[in-house]
Amino acid sequence: MRVVMARLNQAPTARPHDPAPATVQDLIWAHARPSEGLEHVRAVTTDRSLDLYLFVRAASTAAAMTQMHALLTRVHGPLASHGLTLDRR
Repeated sequence: MRVVMARLNQAPTARPHDPAPATVQDLIWAHARPSEGLEHVRAVTTDRSLDLYLFVRAASTAAAMTQMHALLTRVHGPLASHGLTLDRR
């Protein structure tokens, strides 16, 4: 099991903590594919962002990163419609 952390930034016009972490978790699950090995998602609010902790079944950290990159790329549009963008740092 590997843990991949991703940060989602809120648009400056968004209300703080909108959408709720549970909504973001549901969006992630709705777009996850069994082959990506996602086991658990935890969304934690910070000041103007949401930190995602993605627990992944993968042979290596590199494989986990690749698997989650594919998922986060696919869910980009729905997240953007909720005022969230992936922090690419």
